Amino acid sequence: MIRKALPIMALVAIVSLVAVACGSEPEVVATTTKSPPPPERPATPIPVVQDNGSGSNSGDGKPITVELQDIGGSGKYIFVESELSFKTGETVSFTFTAETEFHTFTVDDLDIDVSVDSGAEKTLTFTFDSPGTYELICVPHESQGMTGTITVQ
Repeated sequence: MIRKALPIMALVAIVSLVAVACGSEPEVVATTTKSPPPPERPATPIPVVQDNGSGSNSGDGKPITVELQDIGGSGKYIFVESELSFKTGETVSFTFTAETEFHTFTVDDLDIDVSVDSGAEKTLTFTFDSPGTYELICVPHESQGMTGTITVQ
């Protein structure tokens, strides 16, 4: 009797193995890779793009450079400088530079929204007419802490 049951048990075992092998999901193995270093700055000057936005582009204001950084792909996003202070009526000529990713310099309450592509530079001349404290954000990186303030006294 065992001799008759043995082939049946072998057949059941083979069918079970085939069913398990065909029905299982492939194993997914997570790997991590180190981010490549940031690209070298080009030797030739980056073209400056004027942004009409809400300010003027006369270029007559106090020059301010704001770096929109992603610190070599580290995942840390910051404005350098993130705390800016101006006097009411002051005109400022901003130069924005983006490191290795797309960024924005956005102040909704002042209708400022400048987009800067990776490795690019843009300028905006703006007159601060209304006193107050305004929230500065990078739209795609606000949740990663890329925020600041503009104070107009």
